[in-house]
Amino acid sequence: MMNRFLIAFLSCLGLALLGCRNQIQEQDTPSGWSQLESMPSARSEMPAVALDGLIYVPGGFGDERAFEVYDPIANTWKSLTPLPEPRHHLMAAAFDGQIYIFGGAPSVINWNPQNDAWVYDPARDSWSSRANMPEARNAGAAVTLGEFIYIVGGTGVTNALFRYDPVGDSWTTLAPLTIPREHTAAVALDGKIYALGGRWSDSGELNSVEIYDPVTNIWIEGVPMQVPRAGFAATILDGLIVVAGGEVLSGKNKTLASVEAFDPVSSQWIFWPDLPVPLHGVPAAGLEGVLFLLGGSDQAGGIENQGRTLRYSP
Repeated sequence: MMNRFLIAFLSCLGLALLGCRNQIQEQDTPSGWSQLESMPSARSEMPAVALDGLIYVPGGFGDERAFEVYDPIANTWKSLTPLPEPRHHLMAAAFDGQIYIFGGAPSVINWNPQNDAWVYDPARDSWSSRANMPEARNAGAAVTLGEFIYIVGGTGVTNALFRYDPVGDSWTTLAPLTIPREHTAAVALDGKIYALGGRWSDSGELNSVEIYDPVTNIWIEGVPMQVPRAGFAATILDGLIVVAGGEVLSGKNKTLASVEAFDPVSSQWIFWPDLPVPLHGVPAAGLEGVLFLLGGSDQAGGIENQGRTLRYSP
């Protein structure tokens, strides 16, 4: 038995030394997660946008101008025309077949929020400028709801909610969040916008949730997540809000592997199987009932990017 174990161990070691990366990535993890084809450029602190069955990932630490698209069916990545300028902690959303990105910061050593806005046309693989945001922001979230894109939270001068009209290329300033939050996430569900977690210098990491009604222009308190988290993934999957990973810096300096899903019918957060590895600065996308996480960093408060593509089917 010992000989068989030794042979197996040496075989695995030999495969690893020979670079069998993709063979390992295609195996299922014990928790039901699968690791797929890695990103061409390993990155963190960036968004992901699902559009027409593909997942687009712009910018982030590791290559601030990178713009890549993942095809879940073919399990392949493709590099696209780079961003007009380097950006990390940027915000992105899809509208009417195009991808809009907003704000962010230029480099690892330059965290100054920007107010730029650009739109990407997949048919032409090209970028063009749009009207600047009313205020420079980074580490917030962009959400499409109805005919508008909303910018939620982030580091800026105010806590105001910004609404962008892609057709008129114009901005409107709306009711501010009741709690300042950056490294936050946001999703749209049942005609409302959910602002989730994040952190603020005076409060540390948050598990609180706020819900915005665009009809009344009012924020109300939502059901808090079970785990305070910042820099985490969030998306909608089969009518549920799913959050994954993140970090806690306040007194712990810890990267998170936990995953939670919120059911608006029962008004409860339920734990799902943990990520195969703790990650923060990682975006998520939900496609056809499948959850995808892309990139992210293993190191809390730092950059340790492996470029993983993770998949989970509930």
